[in-house]
Amino acid sequence: MFKSFFRKNNNKELKKITDVDDNIFTLACVLVEAALVDNEFGIEEKNIIIKILKSRYNLNKTNEINNTLDKAIKISKESSDLITYTRKIKQNWSLEKRIEIIEMLWKVCLVDGVLEPYEDMLIRRVSGLIYVSDKDRNVAKNNAIKKLNDYK
Repeated sequence: MFKSFFRKNNNKELKKITDVDDNIFTLACVLVEAALVDNEFGIEEKNIIIKILKSRYNLNKTNEINNTLDKAIKISKESSDLITYTRKIKQNWSLEKRIEIIEMLWKVCLVDGVLEPYEDMLIRRVSGLIYVSDKDRNVAKNNAIKKLNDYK
């Protein structure tokens, strides 16, 4: 009972905080989760998330992207609610777009040159929650590795 009370309040607070498109914020939150999973959110990870959001949504306003990213970081640190975001992704995005999200997660996790077990586990979990198969997850990983230098 108390968990649902806090979730509802948290969701209301989340709506107040976000002025940007819900899809952008959802993606930012999932990518931030990947960056924070190893407890080392470095400049490389921040830069790649910014580049992903800019290219994915044709955003030019760096200030708006930084604000969105800061809000996503704040929300992720306060309560790691991956289910809310993966549910939105699963329900509203096509399989092709969901596979792209897994590729983006791989880019964030691999940008520092080290794949921590927690990062791999998070990507496996997100893949399962958004119904991306193991085969597609591996294809996304290979694509991310090939394209990673373009984001550095």
